[in-house]
Amino acid sequence: MKNKLTIYKPNELIEIVGNPISAVGLVTYNFLLHKFQNLKKDKIIISMSEIFNVLEISDNYDELFNYLDSLRNISVLSRDSKGKLWGGFNLLSEFKKVGNGVFVQIPDTIFKALCGDENEKSLYYTTIKLLEQRIYKCSYTIIFYEIFKKYEKVNIPIFNLEELKNITGTSDRYLEYRYFKRDVLTKSIAEINKFDSKYNYSFEEKKIGRKVNEIKFSKVEKNLIDIPENLISEKLEKAILKARKNRFVDEVYSAKAMEKLILKYNEEDIIKGLNELYKYNSEIDNFSKILNSKIKEIVDSKKVKPKKEAVKVAKQKVEVLEKSELDLEKEKLSILIFKIDLPTRERIMLFGELSVVEDLESLKKLRDKIKS
Repeated sequence: MKNKLTIYKPNELIEIVGNPISAVGLVTYNFLLHKFQNLKKDKIIISMSEIFNVLEISDNYDELFNYLDSLRNISVLSRDSKGKLWGGFNLLSEFKKVGNGVFVQIPDTIFKALCGDENEKSLYYTTIKLLEQRIYKCSYTIIFYEIFKKYEKVNIPIFNLEELKNITGTSDRYLEYRYFKRDVLTKSIAEINKFDSKYNYSFEEKKIGRKVNEIKFSKVEKNLIDIPENLISEKLEKAILKARKNRFVDEVYSAKAMEKLILKYNEEDIIKGLNELYKYNSEIDNFSKILNSKIKEIVDSKKVKPKKEAVKVAKQKVEVLEKSELDLEKEKLSILIFKIDLPTRERIMLFGELSVVEDLESLKKLRDKIKS
């Protein structure tokens, strides 16, 4: 059972303003939502020992009821475009002790959101794994974890500093930014990066004058070589984004594989290959393998030439032989660059120089440069 502690959490329950819940309190709430969602009920009686055992928290009954009371007191307010209040609901409607268990009820608004159409889950829900979330000890970390999960497949939006303070419930606690940065941002990001197996997260400060006004979060895939911006044109970037709109492609996409393809093939051929993948309508086992195959087909198709006069053909054969020898030597040097003990950015610069070499003499100069 513990391996299946997953909740499809409605997006409107993420980024709740003024959230004073402790780390354990937020995980407890998500566990209750998981129960409501699985049972498809808006009210349940649950054993308190089940909560303590599953979440591996101390069986402190007073503390548990304090968590529940804080949830009952948190209001999610709705406002119109002019900021005028027009509705709201609490995270819990009611809770009370019943024998060895606890009766808990959620508002109808949350119940309808939890048990919405299955087809909407990919658009309006965030998949939260409680066992991942449970390892975080800081309540701020858990809040950022949920935000990052919500935007896992798209760019994380830029947050106004005051908005972040409201979401983390720290507007009155950290009046100076440097303390908010130290105790909330830096600490949370470090804890998430320690345990997240897929991404490394970071943040950038945006200022108005000398004052920090906004925070921009970024993510890069772990264990993958980052592709420098100067290697990706705007046209290629659009082709990658278009291809990843196909869910079969997005599920297996690899930035590391893409980097190797950029160094190996002509950009125009890569774009054509990505466009072919965009049309794919079945499961893909290996992103690198299938895109390599598509690009190779495109490259090979260009090698078929119409028959020409004998003299021109003879001349072309000589050129092909010379080109083949050059390509062979370039391939050897390419392998050398891959193996050489240099920072990734320097190796990529060498690959850039290699890509524009057009004769054996220039190739020899580049080889001598590398060996020296």
